[in-house]
Amino acid sequence: MKWALALIFAMSSAAQAQEKTTTTTTTVLQGTSTTESTPKIENEAEEAPVLSQVATVTEVKKEYPQFEFTSYGYISFAQGETFKTVQNLEPIVRRSMDLAEFAFEGEYKLTDSSKIEFEVEIEHGGVGTTIEFDPFEEFGEFEQEIEKGGEVVLHEIYYKKDFKKTDTSVRFGKFPLFISLGSVLTKPHKYPTILASDLEGRMIPLGWAETGAGVEQKYKGFTGRVSLVNGLNSEFFRTYSWVGGGYQRHFESMNADNLATLFSLEFGSVSKGAGIAVSQYSGDTTDNRYKVDKLKVPAVVRITSVMGNYKWKGLGIAAEYIEGSLDNSDKVSAANATLGGLAKPKAFAPLGHKARLESVQLSYDWETPGLVFFLKAEHVNTFADVQGSIVKNPRYDVSRRSGGFMWMWDTAAFMKVQYARDKTELEGLPETYQANVAFGFDLSAFEK
Repeated sequence: MKWALALIFAMSSAAQAQEKTTTTTTTVLQGTSTTESTPKIENEAEEAPVLSQVATVTEVKKEYPQFEFTSYGYISFAQGETFKTVQNLEPIVRRSMDLAEFAFEGEYKLTDSSKIEFEVEIEHGGVGTTIEFDPFEEFGEFEQEIEKGGEVVLHEIYYKKDFKKTDTSVRFGKFPLFISLGSVLTKPHKYPTILASDLEGRMIPLGWAETGAGVEQKYKGFTGRVSLVNGLNSEFFRTYSWVGGGYQRHFESMNADNLATLFSLEFGSVSKGAGIAVSQYSGDTTDNRYKVDKLKVPAVVRITSVMGNYKWKGLGIAAEYIEGSLDNSDKVSAANATLGGLAKPKAFAPLGHKARLESVQLSYDWETPGLVFFLKAEHVNTFADVQGSIVKNPRYDVSRRSGGFMWMWDTAAFMKVQYARDKTELEGLPETYQANVAFGFDLSAFEK
């Protein structure tokens, strides 16, 4: 975070040194008048206005840097059925309250074609935690410093430069990956559900953002993106989140021995409810491991996604399909099973070779009272295919059906209500329910 703040300060100082001044000259005309006690002489010529004063006023207009901000946050209440352990088949009912998230997004405009954007998230009301790896312990140990009740995260910070003549832009820093609805629809008022996707977090990082460089090109309604970003760390791949746990946010720094590429092509605008897009992510994860001797083979992650979001006269449809593969998933599982310290996955080491997610949502926006009703169906299977001795686990083949509404009032304040039922393919495991209510605000709703 220190380098990020230093970058903001340095760029702002440079922009301030280039302040422009404009000088305007204001001419004041003052007419003369006289009051006489004697009658005016007929045909007396009118007195012409006399230029009595000329004033020069110099205005200093500060153009850059300009700062803009927006913010959103919400608190949620939940009641649902869960299980004591993954071996248990008898559901129990639990209730919870969560100060889920507060986000502050800022934007420094340095010129009319360049800016710095950042987002700070306070999740679950906490302050954060860090993990360190000590290679000088006997077997190499992970050490955790407890500093949190929740988390404070600099979720994104990047510099963006636009080249208007060619409709090209470049960005450097940490920015969201254009790969799923969860990473594209980042503002709460843009989706009626509690989360943009309930099941993405069981397969890929939720709200995925990485550090690197990217180029964006627009042409006749199409937008192409190419990015080179930091790769994942396969030491933190787990059964319950597939490659999602490999998102390197646990440590103070990120291992960058393996980088990843992301290509995407968008027609229209998915974020604005009028577009479709395809994306392809690929990157090895072996060299980003801390214990480099545990795995000697490539562990390449490949993810392909197709998504769309379209609204027409109050009717809306949002859908996505994500398919991924992990090379040598059986060998990654074996290497992770023998990890020590905090990284030890225990029973959650087995990983599928292929994973799939499908999601479709239908909605209707009743604008007058600010109500949006929705029905949603999702499915994720992180054991769609396996390698070696890994056995498919039907407990992680999950289907979810949900419905509810979002009520927007005072433009930026909202309430969301969602009821969902989950069913897995594990024989004998009963269907469970989840009921959620969220209250929050989203200042970006004023930008409509």
